[in-house]
Amino acid sequence: MKRYLIPFAVVLLLVGFCIWWYSPRQVIQRRTHSLLETLTFEKGGGLASRNMGGYTLHDLLAGEVQLVTPTIPEANGSFSRDDLEAAYSWLANQAKESRFEMDEIHDIAVQENAATVKFSLFGMVELPTYRPADGNYDVTFEWVKEEDGWKLARAVWDKRP
Repeated sequence: MKRYLIPFAVVLLLVGFCIWWYSPRQVIQRRTHSLLETLTFEKGGGLASRNMGGYTLHDLLAGEVQLVTPTIPEANGSFSRDDLEAAYSWLANQAKESRFEMDEIHDIAVQENAATVKFSLFGMVELPTYRPADGNYDVTFEWVKEEDGWKLARAVWDKRP
């Protein structure tokens, strides 16, 4: 009887881990971190590695994404995935550096086919002539569940005082 106890405990732990790992809350949290990592470019990083992030970006975005940010007026509106991928490519080629570091997740709310993540972060984008983003922000990501997984449908950025 004792020899079955250890394998049973291991299987039970693995099942518990899989349930936790694949729970919608954990998936949304990982996808949020992945998006922020994709938007982060190290100073002096190679263009090839930066542009490879476009493939990751494609898998994270819904077909239409609404952006709301009071600090960059031209970034407001609804944009197709293709438009955002083109903007990402431009940014990857132009930015000296960009950094998006999550400070704290305030809330993750998951319904059946929608999820909202509210968090704070430090964001900085350094272009050759100016910094369109530099400081602390409160951010809300709204995700929708599609056939091929969770996709970002709306992002709201608000600069913290």
